[in-house]
Amino acid sequence: MHETTGPVPFAIGYNRSQGEGLVYGCMLLGLMMAVVGVVAGLPLLSLAALLPLGIAFWHYPMVEKGQPQLGANEDGLFVDRIGFINWAAVSEIDIKRTSVRNIILVRLEILLNCPLGEAINKDQALPPWKNLMLRNWRRVRSETNCDAVIVNLHTLAADPDEIFQRLRRYKSA
Repeated sequence: MHETTGPVPFAIGYNRSQGEGLVYGCMLLGLMMAVVGVVAGLPLLSLAALLPLGIAFWHYPMVEKGQPQLGANEDGLFVDRIGFINWAAVSEIDIKRTSVRNIILVRLEILLNCPLGEAINKDQALPPWKNLMLRNWRRVRSETNCDAVIVNLHTLAADPDEIFQRLRRYKSA
């Protein structure tokens, strides 16, 4: 059996275990507050239930099944809620590590040679309510009018170094 060193398509979602406690805990707390508020006749408690329910809604993508956050294939570099970024528009890919207390945060920096809107090869169709939820990336505009996309790798269900190596294989191909 021979090992391939060329690019291999992949798609990676969130590490669900990191978000389950937050999402399901807030959902349960919000529902309990709403029920107790209605039964006890406390409208302010029912209204306050919107806060934990809103937090659960915001973080729901962290537990959503079957939704990749990052991936790559011959069509381009996939980032959830952006779509496929054309490989020709990617000028550099780098990985950055920072530490907050004992937690290591790993980010993938994707530097583009054009604005993000021009770099998109295939746009991703989304329902409008999805724009109100947590996303795993942010866009940074440089002074040269080119964009960089910063993707959090520490929240994903794979080793950040393996993700980086797989992306580099596509970039160099």
